[in-house]
Amino acid sequence: MRINFLIILCLLATSTAFGQELVKQEHFIEVTGSSEMEVEPNEIFLFIKLREFEENRAKVSLEKLDQDFLQALKAANIDRKNLTIADAGSNLDKFRRKDKDAFREKSYELKLRSADELERFIEKVEPVKVYQLDITRLHHTDMEKFKIDLKVKALKAAQTKASTLLKSIDAEIGKPIMVRDWDQDPVQPLPYVRANVLYKTEEQAADVAQEQISFRKLRLRAQITAQFEIK
Repeated sequence: MRINFLIILCLLATSTAFGQELVKQEHFIEVTGSSEMEVEPNEIFLFIKLREFEENRAKVSLEKLDQDFLQALKAANIDRKNLTIADAGSNLDKFRRKDKDAFREKSYELKLRSADELERFIEKVEPVKVYQLDITRLHHTDMEKFKIDLKVKALKAAQTKASTLLKSIDAEIGKPIMVRDWDQDPVQPLPYVRANVLYKTEEQAADVAQEQISFRKLRLRAQITAQFEIK
């Protein structure tokens, strides 16, 4: 009987201590802070596809398209080292020559450094009649640094918010208890730039020009949730 009584006392003491600790931990404020910025990308990745087609009942060869494309690249003053083959299909020339009606194709990936360089490239490549030209990705080489700076600003914003709210009820902010980082990818307003001059209308050309302006900024955002003690 005495043992049971001791067990009950121990449980009551544990429950009381836990309750006191819980009450103590509940004296905090939880807030969310955020920060945003826009960044001009310094890496613009393009997917370019060349494809044979018929013009005036004659086939425009892949070799001719490729030569014209590389000349346009040079005219735009873009370094060839930024150009890479994008798919293995470009190596199937020997097989495809067996079918005279087959249209061979070749794909590239091109990395540019700025929106101005992109516009210069588009201007020079337009006469080549590429089959497809898409912007696939925008990036900045200092992206990780930007993310850290934004997270610091977001945390400071959370601290300021907590302090302001507590002052309104005559309380003071204490030390931080918890900080939670919500990782967010950059918002890429990627246009679908299709430079297929075989089918492009004047309206589509105007849309492409507008899209080339709209993609220029990457929108970055950081969000931090933090808990602070209430003094």
